[in-house]
Amino acid sequence: MKDIIEEIREKFQYLFNYSLDLIYINDLKGNFLDANDIALETLGYTREDLPSLAFKDVVEKEDLVKAYTKTEETVEFGRSSGRTEYKVKKKNGDFIYIDAYPIPLFKDGKVYAILGVGKDITESKLAEQKMMESEKKFRHLFESSPFMIILMNMEGKIVDFNKKLISFTGYKKKDLLNKDFRELNKVIPLNFEAISVKKFKEVLKKGSIEPVDLQYYNKNGKLTWIRAQASLVEIENEKFIQTMIYDISKEKEAEQMIIQELEKLKDLDQIRKDLISRVSHELKTPIMSIFGSSELLLEIFKDQLGNDALELVEIIDRGVKRLMILVDHLLDTSKIEFRKIDLSFEEANLSKIIRESVFDMMHFINERQITLNLELPETFLISIDKIRIGQVITNLLSNAIKCTPPKGEITINLQDINNSAIISVKDTGVGLTKSELNRIFTRFGKIERYGEGLEYIDIQGSGLGLYISKEIVELHNGHISAVSRGRHKGSVFTVIIPKK
Repeated sequence: MKDIIEEIREKFQYLFNYSLDLIYINDLKGNFLDANDIALETLGYTREDLPSLAFKDVVEKEDLVKAYTKTEETVEFGRSSGRTEYKVKKKNGDFIYIDAYPIPLFKDGKVYAILGVGKDITESKLAEQKMMESEKKFRHLFESSPFMIILMNMEGKIVDFNKKLISFTGYKKKDLLNKDFRELNKVIPLNFEAISVKKFKEVLKKGSIEPVDLQYYNKNGKLTWIRAQASLVEIENEKFIQTMIYDISKEKEAEQMIIQELEKLKDLDQIRKDLISRVSHELKTPIMSIFGSSELLLEIFKDQLGNDALELVEIIDRGVKRLMILVDHLLDTSKIEFRKIDLSFEEANLSKIIRESVFDMMHFINERQITLNLELPETFLISIDKIRIGQVITNLLSNAIKCTPPKGEITINLQDINNSAIISVKDTGVGLTKSELNRIFTRFGKIERYGEGLEYIDIQGSGLGLYISKEIVELHNGHISAVSRGRHKGSVFTVIIPKK
C-alpha cells in the first residue's frame, strides 16, 4: 500500500500541490489513501489521520450508499458518470457540502483506486436551502392568501396563480395557465380593455398601478365585481408581474344601496325645501292680515275695548309678531338653500346700525333689567348690506337677551382691526357647552336648556336665527364664531367683516 501511495503521489504531484479543488484518493472499499492539503484543511484532519479514515467516518449516513455506489459504478464502467453532492462531516463535527466526481486509476488494465476531485459548495448549498425555505414560505402565503393572485412574466403570459382564483372563477388551470392576458377575453367574458396594453405598460414603467374595478361573469354566468391591483415582484432574481384580485361584489352592492338612499334623501330634501318655501309664502298673507288687524285694534279702537278684550288683542299681537319672525326666518332659510339671497351693498355707518338694533330691543333689555354696555366709535363706515347686517346684530342681541338672567350684563364692542370690522356681543348668561357650540350655527340648531337655575331662559325661537346670521356674514366674505367657558359662564359671539 505504501508503494501504491508513493506511486500515486509521484504521478499526481503537480495536481496535489497546485489544484484549488479538494483532491483525495480512496481504495475500492472506501478507505482514504491520500489527500491534498486543501482537502485536509477543509475537513480539519491531518495527514496522520488518513490511515484510519474511510467513507463511513466523513460521509453523512444518508449519502454513504451513494458514495459506495458511485465507486462501484466507476470500477464497473471504467469512467465517471458525473458529479455527485455529498454531505460531509468535519473533524469538529460540523457539516459541509462537497460536489465531487471520481476518476478511476488503472494498473495492469484494472481499476485499483479512485481519485476524487471535489469543490466545497457549502455556501451555495446553504443559500439554496434558504431559497427553498423562502420559496416554501412564499408558496404557503401564495396558496393561503384570501386574495386571488396571478403571476405573469414580463411578456404578459400567466405562469402561476393560486387556488383561490380557481375556486372563485370556476375556471380550470388549463383555461388560464400559459395564456397571454390579452387573449383572456376569449376565455373569460370580461372587459379587458381596462387592464390591457396601457395598464400593462404602466406597471412595467412605474412598478405598480392603481386598483382597477372590473365586472365579469364567472363560469356559472354570475355577474361579479372584482378589484385588481398589479405590481412588479422579483422571485429568484427574475421579475414577474403580480396581480392581486379582490372580490368586491358586496362592497359594490353596498355602494349601490347608498347611492339609492342618497337619491331618496335628495328627493326628500328637495320636497322639504319646496314645502318650507311654499308654506312660508302661504302663511305670509293671513299673518299680515292678522297683524294689520291687531295693530289697528290697538291703535284706533284701544279705548273702546274692555280690559279683557284688550288683553286678548295684545296676546294676538305678540303671537302674530313671533309668527312673522318665524315666517321671515323660514323664507330666508329657503332663499339660502336655493341661493337666492341677493345683497345690496352700500356704504353705511355700522355704529348707527348697531344703535338702531339696540333701540328696537330696549323694551326687552329694560324688562330684564340688563345692563347694556356699548363700546362703539361714533362713526364706522363700511360697505355692507345694512338691512341684512342689521338682521345679524338683532339676532345676536336677541340671543344674548334670552340667555342672560335678570340684572345680567351685555357688552357690544366694535373695532377696526386689520382693515376688518370686529363686532363682539358678550353676555354673562347661561353659557354654552362644547356640544352646544358645535350646533348653534346649524339649521334648526335650537338648544333646549331646562332645569333648576335656568328658568330665566327664553325658550321661544326656531333655531334659525344664528344659522341665517352665519350665512349672511359669509356672503359678506366674513366669519362668525362663538366661545364660552361652559355652563353659567357667559359667551362671546364675534363677527368679522372685511372692509372692501
